[in-house]
Amino acid sequence: MAGPQRGEMSATRPSSVATPFAPATADGVLAVDVGGGGVRAGVFGRDGSLRSLVSGPPPSDGEQFNPDWTWLAVAEAIRSLTSRRIQVRAVGVTTHLATTLTDAEGQPTTSAMLWRDNRASQDARDLEAALGPELRRVTGREASGESAAARMRMLTRTSPALLGRTRWLLSLKDYLVLKLTGAACTDTASASYTQLFDVRRRQWSPAIAQECGVPAAILPPTFPATTLAGRVTAAAALVTGLVPGTPVAVGGPDGSTGALGVAAHQAGVTVDVAGTTDVLLHTADAAPEHQGPGVVLNAYLLPGLWTLGGPTGLTGGGLDWLAVTMGYQSAAAAYQALEPALDAADPGDLMIRTTLTGRRLPGWDAGQRGRMEGLSAEHGPVHLLRAAEEGSIFEVRLGIDALHSGGTTVSQVILAGRPATSARAAQLRANAWGIRVGRDSDEYASLRGAALAASVAGGYFADARQAATALVAPLEWYQPEPAGATAAEERYQRWRSVMAAS
Repeated sequence: MAGPQRGEMSATRPSSVATPFAPATADGVLAVDVGGGGVRAGVFGRDGSLRSLVSGPPPSDGEQFNPDWTWLAVAEAIRSLTSRRIQVRAVGVTTHLATTLTDAEGQPTTSAMLWRDNRASQDARDLEAALGPELRRVTGREASGESAAARMRMLTRTSPALLGRTRWLLSLKDYLVLKLTGAACTDTASASYTQLFDVRRRQWSPAIAQECGVPAAILPPTFPATTLAGRVTAAAALVTGLVPGTPVAVGGPDGSTGALGVAAHQAGVTVDVAGTTDVLLHTADAAPEHQGPGVVLNAYLLPGLWTLGGPTGLTGGGLDWLAVTMGYQSAAAAYQALEPALDAADPGDLMIRTTLTGRRLPGWDAGQRGRMEGLSAEHGPVHLLRAAEEGSIFEVRLGIDALHSGGTTVSQVILAGRPATSARAAQLRANAWGIRVGRDSDEYASLRGAALAASVAGGYFADARQAATALVAPLEWYQPEPAGATAAEERYQRWRSVMAAS
């Protein structure tokens, strides 16, 4: 790896030759996943087994936060594993989306902006007005206040001195990789979400960067997720307990990495990564000229692949909100108490939309809010949970319909995330979506995807296909039930009609 220039972190791509794993004594690869539900860190063996896992609460609250809080939480989680004398041979990182700016020493120059921060919505509209249809053609998405492009345009207006102190424009995941290795880089999926990236050419767009006042020098080099980003520095080793020189993968955002964690390493695979929000992704080996209304086109984590789809608004996060509002500690606690009665509960006219913080797929409407219709005195907690569960599943159905309308054939979906642990949840989705649904019975898809990237970057496997064969378990498939699918279709059409009126 080339040495860093004086006074700044390295932006040079490290050697692509990975150090092979030591035989027998290696415990496996370390994966870190930071999302709305908190921080998870786990060690996976070469056979795909999850050998050790730690988790902690979210390191921040709200739409803005100090990235160092996240780094400290991640370092603590890693140290809790390394203190058990677990040998880590490579590291992979994934996080939810957030814009992070740092100086030449790798220190944040401002608070990071989480995906749900839409203060730059007006700047997004101004950017769209300035560039017209070319913006969507180049970036594969509609203008959005949560994009780094709009945010940088806003900061150029409101905090012009900030750019003078900024060396790198990164995602939160990139920032953690920087803290671990000293190397500034990003992956093609994270770059796509900035709306500063030409997703078809897989390179930064000088024209969009100029329009947003973004100096080209602060945009990091981009690589596939399985590339070796760098190696753990002595400083990072001191706070994490990792061995200096441990390989670290470039990694990717949690939704895309979750898709990788259920073997989306080739074209034609559709994955729904369910969490605080769902991320619906269909892989393709060519970037279509038109992807359908409200559908996002991204350069995928792997070379030669793109994804169609994108993140939804709140789904699981909306269920959590409702559960806490009803007096439960979480959605999981509400399910534990109410699930035996859920299937028998008929919500009737009660319908709920869970998008409390705006909708993203299909379309991008930051102003949309949740909605409850048809509530009556006969409804209790079990009906509320059932209607919200239904609403969150219908949000994904909207995305599937948008893919179909754009010419993308979705004949089956792999379900990942916590709902994948439930046969009931998989069957509900098969009925509501009218297609075959597979589940991997593992709620840690994003964590596994990060481990997969690390295993390739660290030399365990030659490529993602080989790694997926070893690390990803076989799927269990569910077909739509005739009666259940008919009832779900009727409910969906009613729900869509009612919600379209708001």
